[in-house]
Amino acid sequence: MAVKDLIQLYESSSPNDTNQSPESPSRLNAGTGTGNSALSLPPPRRARFIHRNDEPTSRADATLVNDTSEYPFRGIGSSDLREPLSPKDGPSTLHAYPPTEQWSTGRHSHQRSQISNKNDLHPPHSPVPAQDVFARNALPLHLPKLDKYLELLKIPHLPSGDESRMFPPMDKLASLGWTLDDLENNATSTPSWRDRRSLLGTSINVLIGFLGSSALASFYSLQGLVNTVQIFALILSTIGKLPLHSSLECIHMSLVFLLVFIVLVSALLVYFYRSTTRCDRYNSIEGLQDMETKGNKWGLVITTFLLTVAYLPLSTMVIHVVVWSEELWPIPNPYRNATTLPPDLPPLGPPNVFRDPLDFCWTTTMKRNEVNLAPLMMIPSILVFILFTLWFPFVLRRVIRQSVPKVDSYTALGRPRNTADQDAEYQRLLGRDRNPFAFLYTAFRRGWGTYISTYLFAKLSTLLIIAIFDPDNCLFRNYSRTTISVIRQILLLLTTIGFFIAQCIFAPFLDPINNASEWTSRLNYLTTASTALAVTLNIPGKEILESYVLYCIYIVTYGLGFCKGPHLAFRSRRLTTSTDFSLINFGWMQRIVKKLTRRMDFSIDIFSPRLDISNCSVHTKRRIWQETVTALLLTDESCKIPNGQHIAFAQARDSIFPPYLLDFQGTPAERHVENLKILREVGAGTYRRANALLSGPDISWYRYLQDEIQKNYTGPDSYWKPLDDNEVNCRTYFGNAWWIPFPPTLVIRYDEGPYAVLNDSVALEAYIAQNSSKDVQMRRQIRMALRCLEGKLVRWPYDHVQHIGSPSLLCCGRRRYEAVTTQQYTFALLKIKRRGHLFWAGVHLGSGFQITLRYSRSVIVPSEVFGLTEDYDLTPSLARFLDLNKNLIDKSLPSLEEKISFYRRFHRKQCRTKAKVLSYRFLTFVYDQPRDPHGLAQSSIEFERDKRVRQLMRSSEAVFKIAYDRLAAVSTSPAATWWYIFWDDLWRRNHDTISGLQTHAKDFNPHYRTSIAYTPLPRQVLESFLTQRGLLHSKPKWSDFFHAGFLNKLYLRLNDAVFRDSSRAIVFHLGNDGRELDMEDIDILTQAQSSTLGTGGGTDHDASNMRPRPTYRWEGLLSDPPGNGGHERRRKWLTKMGAWFGITPLWRAGFQSYGISLDVKVENGRYVQLHDDHSTTVAGNSVR
Repeated sequence: MAVKDLIQLYESSSPNDTNQSPESPSRLNAGTGTGNSALSLPPPRRARFIHRNDEPTSRADATLVNDTSEYPFRGIGSSDLREPLSPKDGPSTLHAYPPTEQWSTGRHSHQRSQISNKNDLHPPHSPVPAQDVFARNALPLHLPKLDKYLELLKIPHLPSGDESRMFPPMDKLASLGWTLDDLENNATSTPSWRDRRSLLGTSINVLIGFLGSSALASFYSLQGLVNTVQIFALILSTIGKLPLHSSLECIHMSLVFLLVFIVLVSALLVYFYRSTTRCDRYNSIEGLQDMETKGNKWGLVITTFLLTVAYLPLSTMVIHVVVWSEELWPIPNPYRNATTLPPDLPPLGPPNVFRDPLDFCWTTTMKRNEVNLAPLMMIPSILVFILFTLWFPFVLRRVIRQSVPKVDSYTALGRPRNTADQDAEYQRLLGRDRNPFAFLYTAFRRGWGTYISTYLFAKLSTLLIIAIFDPDNCLFRNYSRTTISVIRQILLLLTTIGFFIAQCIFAPFLDPINNASEWTSRLNYLTTASTALAVTLNIPGKEILESYVLYCIYIVTYGLGFCKGPHLAFRSRRLTTSTDFSLINFGWMQRIVKKLTRRMDFSIDIFSPRLDISNCSVHTKRRIWQETVTALLLTDESCKIPNGQHIAFAQARDSIFPPYLLDFQGTPAERHVENLKILREVGAGTYRRANALLSGPDISWYRYLQDEIQKNYTGPDSYWKPLDDNEVNCRTYFGNAWWIPFPPTLVIRYDEGPYAVLNDSVALEAYIAQNSSKDVQMRRQIRMALRCLEGKLVRWPYDHVQHIGSPSLLCCGRRRYEAVTTQQYTFALLKIKRRGHLFWAGVHLGSGFQITLRYSRSVIVPSEVFGLTEDYDLTPSLARFLDLNKNLIDKSLPSLEEKISFYRRFHRKQCRTKAKVLSYRFLTFVYDQPRDPHGLAQSSIEFERDKRVRQLMRSSEAVFKIAYDRLAAVSTSPAATWWYIFWDDLWRRNHDTISGLQTHAKDFNPHYRTSIAYTPLPRQVLESFLTQRGLLHSKPKWSDFFHAGFLNKLYLRLNDAVFRDSSRAIVFHLGNDGRELDMEDIDILTQAQSSTLGTGGGTDHDASNMRPRPTYRWEGLLSDPPGNGGHERRRKWLTKMGAWFGITPLWRAGFQSYGISLDVKVENGRYVQLHDDHSTTVAGNSVR
């Protein structure tokens, strides 16, 4: 039975249908009081005791009260400021559509009147805790006035059409099988089971944890390496591939294996260093060229993986060599079972042949006439310790820091992101990150991507303590074995305590499950180290500690790992962590857990009274109009992004200049994606002001500045001395410049490295004036002449004076005898060292201009030898140098100038092409301005010059009409708006988990005409609707997602949307406080107690995957148990227990509220609202 049929059936059986008009009741009649007067909307009710005229609506809104950038995009003639609704108007429960005010960006007014002198009082009663009202076994909440209001609502008018088909262009989007996010990135997300980021990331965590275990410390020795080779040789010999040579039995083979291991690692380290010199995805590459790494880069990935895996074993081995551990001693360990210290040993033989019996440190033989191979082991080991053990983690940290993706500063609505939004966006970016180093940081949360380098040090510290503080090495062989063992266990205990505290405080992993497993792992290390110290100290009960206590530790710590999934129990807990992390990140596992916990997810704080449900709600605009426009452009055959096109942007990590789409292929869809990226990067205010500049009265002057700069003053050798000398600290003020067309911005990277960004007309005029001056032009010509000599043999005679002998001083102050030789050179190779990286047509145009002359491999002199100064003045020596090489300059200068000129023409042409294909105004005039499609195509054609866009606008008038009618249908009242947002978000986040939603997609998916999202239903109708589709049962089943408590919550919020500020609104209580509050009062009183302020961005298209986050305010408030109002109880770490075990992605952070109770009572087996028939007048600031 369809939604319309259920409504008609309900209305025909309603006992009050005699009061209705023969025609279908309309929302206008309901709002103006026609029909039954008892069903008309109530008059406004004044606030009870809280003055909230200036109260912001969310954290994001609070920062934008006086910021015009928060207002929506407007036409050129629109005002930049929009007056909020006056408190005198009262709350409006009926929307006009189209709205008389501009579309909001989420900041709607909650201003209310002063405290009323008239308040109502109820007879004594016991409020019911919200937990009981919303429980699965709760009684139904009966709200007859709300049902009557919903009954009178007119069925929305939607465009006629085939009910079995989706609205266009969503039908085309569904047929492609891609999401809008996929289309915007022109790529689908790689499944976890074949994603190298998750596979290698899990493997690296497993191996580091396993290899960093103290249980394996004894194997990290040369003898362990020999044994490993022997095992492999034995395995290979059984199949006849490699015979086992007797040389493997020789102790000197350990040296061979160590050197081979060091050579292999050194080769990998050199390749890693050369490949990562310019790995900074945002800063190393300049100009308008692709900064993303192209290709799979499997060589670099495998090299990084092998170096990370080899770090712990090789570092421990070289430490064993440096301290000369027991396995390197040429004689059996004489300190074991010795009764004296040092032990008394007989001579090995004649003193002239053999060494002293205890003189075996740092030697491979006890015979005096044999070659000592210890230096061959010591020198490489020391070098490996310096260049690999100490240096590699720092380089790895730098590489990761330069590779992690940056989060846009604003949401897709142009509003600043709060911390929770930034974390969610960072997780989304990780899911699509194609950087070759992504597997190193994809497991860690924002700001902690470099944790793996710290983790390597943490693991290494344990192994070093075990290797160094050992009585069986040459450093501590003459000390008491008991003393050294106690010191070692104390150091191990201190390090484990430090790491345990750090894990408790920082929790660096992205997933709470990983943090929980790592916490358990640290707890394992801590308790094991404490037990080991107690055993070493030989305290009473040693046998119990070594057996029962240790077994209990293993059962508890490893048992927690087994509780979360099938694992292998190693000494290292990180293997358990990584296995669980890999399982819970599979989509099928997330859906299983979600079904088992019967959890419904929402992308916004759907039950919050702060949620924008005005007639110009940003949420409905985003989900209907903007989504339609984006889908239309991205799915149209003539406008869509070409297959295989890589979407990449030139952007700065700190967002000092706007992004620019690279490798533009000339399609409108690419331009639309670029507009959206610019909006997320610069915000709505900056975008609007830049748009006004493009179409305002100063457009001619702006175009002149842009053309002049793009023609003559971009590329290398650009000059800008800031008007404020303290702005940058540079010596030459020359650098590489490039122009970003929107918002109009000139970016200069100086040769010394700093950036300068010019985006106002005064600075741009000064830039043109400086670069057109004769003095700067002359200096640029000198730099161009020197560029022509790069990589060529130039002529410049030079006498190189070299001293022979030691230049050190004697004690008496006299120098030793020195001889001086002079070598004359005529030709040198001119080299230019740069900081930036910009290649164009085989020419390096990047910033940096450090010139050297290389006469020989050992003779390299700076540019001062031929008179080059920091100001590039034409000195006599420089003039002579240029004259000597005039032929080389004249030969190369025309070609160089032509390439630079071509570079400028190319980017100038590309900027013009972008503006022609799709204007920057399209975002503000079409995408962000829902309006009647009549005349939309004609007005769009006026400022769009591309034939494809014009044709699309003409042929899609029906599509815009459908989107506009959908938006009008859900914007007629706050109830209709909230109802649509609720069901739309429920579908997006839960349709792949709740089988009934997918089975009856036409009844729930808002992209169908028959969706329930367009028709607010009375509770009885909704219950019948859900029951018929198997989603609700009179006797709740264990697997039901919908139940009486959930419907109570739904209609409670709907009742607030309809009857807010009236006597028909349900009264709330906070804790044991007797004051009677409404939802807004509760919201304001609990601002400092919730984990996440605001109502959430809600800008994801169809993000149904699990992303851990703290609960929104009303998610936590409606689940908090009642408490005493005399103190605040901070949530303990136990609140994350569910997230730790993967049961839920949410956790309650911050302060817990005092609990909410409702003024309802049980009557005839259901909750009913307390009557407000009794009222008295209370003067002043008294409350009910």
